[in-house]
Amino acid sequence: MVSRQLGTTAQLRDSTESIGLERKVRHDEDLQTMRRRLQYQMRKRGILETDLLLSTFASEHLGELSREELVDLDALLSNIDWDIFYWATKKTQPPEVIQKMAVFRKLQDHATRQGTKITRMPDLKD
Repeated sequence: MVSRQLGTTAQLRDSTESIGLERKVRHDEDLQTMRRRLQYQMRKRGILETDLLLSTFASEHLGELSREELVDLDALLSNIDWDIFYWATKKTQPPEVIQKMAVFRKLQDHATRQGTKITRMPDLKD
């Protein structure tokens, strides 16, 4: 588990310096607001492949993730789109700190199950 005790912004110093993984702990953000913000960030990435992968993952799993998993997901989303996509689809090896995230393992499982059948973003739910 990655430590989150360094205040509002914690720069992870071990193997993550090259990937710029940051944790922005928003202490006043409730879970509903956090989920909505992450859902938006997962749909508006800029690269279609990553948009499709993350938006379908959000549609299926975002509502059931714990606060700890949401914080990890927030940190994961601070990475470059292609890195996230290649890590999730097991094309390249992610840094150890990413591999240890339960939410990342769920994303990899989702990517493996979805394969090539993702053709469009899911509809937004109110």
